[in-house]
Amino acid sequence: MDLPDSDLRRLERTLRQMARINRLLTGARPLLARTILEDIRRHPGPSTLLDVGCGGADLALWLARREPSLSITCLDHDPRVVAFARRRSAGVRRIEVRLGSVSELPILGGFDYVFANHFLHHLEDERIAPTVAGLLARTRRLLVITDLLRARSSYLLYGLFAGVFLHGSFARADGLLSIRRGFLPRELEALLAQVAPPALLEVRRERPGRVVVIGRP
Repeated sequence: MDLPDSDLRRLERTLRQMARINRLLTGARPLLARTILEDIRRHPGPSTLLDVGCGGADLALWLARREPSLSITCLDHDPRVVAFARRRSAGVRRIEVRLGSVSELPILGGFDYVFANHFLHHLEDERIAPTVAGLLARTRRLLVITDLLRARSSYLLYGLFAGVFLHGSFARADGLLSIRRGFLPRELEALLAQVAPPALLEVRRERPGRVVVIGRP
């Protein structure tokens, strides 16, 4: 789905299916509730969030429905994905979908919260530390990154789910490839060791099949 000439109908079907995957499989919503939404409740008032690699903006829409004080900037590098996300979030004035990459983060300024879902495994290893450092530098309160745990059980279970429920899209093939490109916690810790001490940048394993990075600037 990342190829610029990939079939548009299959791409958009993949983005719709990713919303289902995020709802049922990734644990992203409970993670956001335990981290960012809980922090907002401890610090009431208007706040801002950057969603990096937002895809179809389904998680941004979910956050906006649950927290009326939150303004969200969604960032994606694919113009076709941006167009889809803009259509899905049309009418929600607190969501802005922007075309761009993490190299443009300094232009965007700072945010109270920065979130990235299934983003790091798209990067080469040597780009992970500077990218996370850049995200942390844009964060005022909390950085939350969630990605895939590389595990045989995740691969088999996702393959079974996708084979039954995800058809006519890139979701099965790309999802299995993404799991193969995922991380073990110790690998991600090693890659991020120079970014910040563990007290400020924690790497942990979470169910179901996730590696999570929590940054506190």
